[in-house]
Amino acid sequence: MEPGDLVRPRPLPIYNFQMDRSDAIRLLKALVAAGMDTRAPKANAWIQKKALEIGLEGNQFASALAYAGNEGWLVDAPRTGWTSLTSAGDAIARR
Repeated sequence: MEPGDLVRPRPLPIYNFQMDRSDAIRLLKALVAAGMDTRAPKANAWIQKKALEIGLEGNQFASALAYAGNEGWLVDAPRTGWTSLTSAGDAIARR
């Protein structure tokens, strides 16, 4: 693991499913509003900063990120320490 890598933990049991989904969608909306699109990945530090700006931190951020990753809304970019928004993630964010 490199400095700046986002840790995508395995999903927790379903008890937080609705909260994780809601937080993941909130994160996607914030990322798209801040300029993230499907054509250009963003540095993980930038994503973490945007998450903090909307109040997602710690386990809440990790769970939202894991949910978004498991749904295929966010994926690791070829460049280490960067993440890409998928078409599916973009569509969710624009709902």
